Amino acid sequence: MVRPAPLAVATATLLLLLTGCSADGADGAGPEVDGGASVTPSGSASATTSSDPDAPLDANEACAAMYVTGDKTLEERIGIALVGASDGLDAASADQMHAMSLELGRLEERVPEEFQGPVEKMRVPFLQLQKALDAGTQDQTELDVASTVEGLKEYEKLC
Repeated sequence: MVRPAPLAVATATLLLLLTGCSADGADGAGPEVDGGASVTPSGSASATTSSDPDAPLDANEACAAMYVTGDKTLEERIGIALVGASDGLDAASADQMHAMSLELGRLEERVPEEFQGPVEKMRVPFLQLQKALDAGTQDQTELDVASTVEGLKEYEKLC
């Protein structure tokens, strides 16, 4: 099992951060980009994004990928995955953590260079858990959720 006490404190901190980040935008959906402009891609960029899921993203698209796209934003799903792991690691929460690691890895490859470091920081606990599961040491693993919090803060500043 993942060590619960430090993870619970870090997860609570993450949830507070996510709550604060989500309230930043005018519509409550996330931070605004370009002084209030929509972060939804427009014109040919939108067609490129929808037709090629591996196409590079510009800064606006990278912000939309974190704070706008989907029923639940990527930012929210990161928090949900970490909370799920802190509540007790089972097959479902391990699968969710692995899926989030993969999704963040794909995002890291597509975002502009200045966003890559923050995404890398966000991935740290997800990669730690995968390594611990592979080694069978998940009971002794303390996830570095603070790294995710730091990465989210840095990402938000870029948006």
